[in-house]
Amino acid sequence: MAKTATISAEDRQFNKNKWLFSISGVGRDLSYQLVTAFLLTYIQFGVNLTVAQFATVSLLIGVLGRIWDAINDPVMGAIIEGSRLKWGKFKPWIFIGAVCTGVVILLMFNVQSLGGWAFVAFITAMYLLWETSYTMNDIGYWSMLPTLTSKQDQRNQASMLTVLFAGIGAIIAQGVIPTLTTGNMLAGYRLVSIIAVVGLVSMQCIMAVFIKERPRAEMQQEASVSLKSIFVTIKNNDQLLWVTLSHILYSIGSALLTALAANLVYAEIAYNGDYYFYMVVAYGVPSVLVNVMYPKIVAKLGRKKLQRLAIAVAVVGYVGLGCVGWTGTNPVLTIALFCAFAVIISCGQSLFYMANIVHMTNCVEYNEYKQGQRNEAIVSTLRPFTAKLSSALQTVVVTVVLVASGIYGISGNITGLETQKNLFDKMYTTSSSYTTDVGNYLDEVNNYILLVEQAQGDEQALQQISKQLETSKYQFSVDSLVAVGDAVVAEKYQTPQNGNTGYAICRLKDFDKSMLEEGKQYTLIVGDLNGYELSQALQGDSQSAADKHFHGQVNANLGARIGLRLAVTLVPIVLMLLALVIVDKKFIIDEQYYEHMMQELEARHA
Repeated sequence: MAKTATISAEDRQFNKNKWLFSISGVGRDLSYQLVTAFLLTYIQFGVNLTVAQFATVSLLIGVLGRIWDAINDPVMGAIIEGSRLKWGKFKPWIFIGAVCTGVVILLMFNVQSLGGWAFVAFITAMYLLWETSYTMNDIGYWSMLPTLTSKQDQRNQASMLTVLFAGIGAIIAQGVIPTLTTGNMLAGYRLVSIIAVVGLVSMQCIMAVFIKERPRAEMQQEASVSLKSIFVTIKNNDQLLWVTLSHILYSIGSALLTALAANLVYAEIAYNGDYYFYMVVAYGVPSVLVNVMYPKIVAKLGRKKLQRLAIAVAVVGYVGLGCVGWTGTNPVLTIALFCAFAVIISCGQSLFYMANIVHMTNCVEYNEYKQGQRNEAIVSTLRPFTAKLSSALQTVVVTVVLVASGIYGISGNITGLETQKNLFDKMYTTSSSYTTDVGNYLDEVNNYILLVEQAQGDEQALQQISKQLETSKYQFSVDSLVAVGDAVVAEKYQTPQNGNTGYAICRLKDFDKSMLEEGKQYTLIVGDLNGYELSQALQGDSQSAADKHFHGQVNANLGARIGLRLAVTLVPIVLMLLALVIVDKKFIIDEQYYEHMMQELEARHA
């Protein structure tokens, strides 16, 4: 008679804890991606800034943020390590950090009346506050992971599930955010910030309330990690030095495609969130599947051979991506090819990344083998440190690309369009005399559009108009007024008709207040006109204002197109090849060497 396996109370508690802990990561990474992956996109397309102001805020976020991290991380780690709170060692900081992070995110994306240098100061302050509050949650969260259990196999289960659900949160963010924000940028980010904060705070609170934290006495006490100790360990551990350098180069290169994905899709295909969504899913889903398949693949090939194959696959994907779209193919074919090559790139990069993480982990035993100390805390701190350093350098590269190629200057047209759409829609929701307010708006905008069109080529006249615009409450910009004139005015249907949500009447420059009708709701369309019934005035002229003044202008600027393509293809190829050469030639801890180390360490401990 078969014996029934009994599960101990400790194992039952772990099974509960691992699911509560890992699933809560969905909300964490959703909010994290909103800030790290989309804040720069929000600033570029949603806020009126000069090139100098955009470059300044990008560099402040990238560089100053990392300097603050260098101070903030070890200080926060020491505070958490030294705390003696009744609710536990980690749970209070996870809870407090999540709530504070939520408040900061809401402020970051909902204070939308600022522009220029005032916005630069505001968003820099918000970003540093976000770094502080998120670090509080982040260190508490990841420090809690190894304390869920002391059993190695259970730790592997918890780690795998945590990485898996974090990836799911990232994919949700990358797919949903552009869909909800493209064509309705400011209102979209207000909504997305609320969704992200609800997801973050609710999931972290549920986890913190219901998870059972092991008593402090049972946890392994780790020494606090300072920035100095990180550099000392790297200096004395040559293998950790090489794999860290390789990982930084890889991280910068692999992140450029996602960092510039919005610009690539909007410039090469259309200002359409659905196209962006398809590409993000094509890039994100394979990375999750590869993580699951990695153990079987690496068992057959070995890590170094796998990494050579992985980079070769990624390079093929980048070369293919660089060749798509130059012959004027239709948008559906272009996005299909972009997605196909994104899948190839994602598979290659994910395999290389997983092997590099194993390399870095194996440096713990190498440190003990060479110096007699494991220094596990250093390695666990080094991974997020390299990620943050890479993010800073990536921000610098992205800023240089956008400014030097001229793409940022062109994207000001979309910023102007999105700003006016937000103002137009808010008049309907906040005004008791909507028709009168919209009529006044139309009088002023059409007057300025006419003046700008008449002054084209006359810099002195344009400067005079610009001074006049400083007194307008409608946040007009001389540079984007022509684009604003091409925005489409549409009547919203109270009940959808024939699959359409509204009736697109004509361009804003051809619309005046005499065309307004009481009791009807109007809106501005700056992006895709699909879903709207077109009037006779728009038949044969259905290209959106955003596509005319961003997609069209970038495509007419060969230098801008080439600069963008090189940034998302050639630069990643070079950086990842360098990462491969370093780890292939300088990193000696392969499977055989690791086995030798473990035998030697076992002999020492015997």
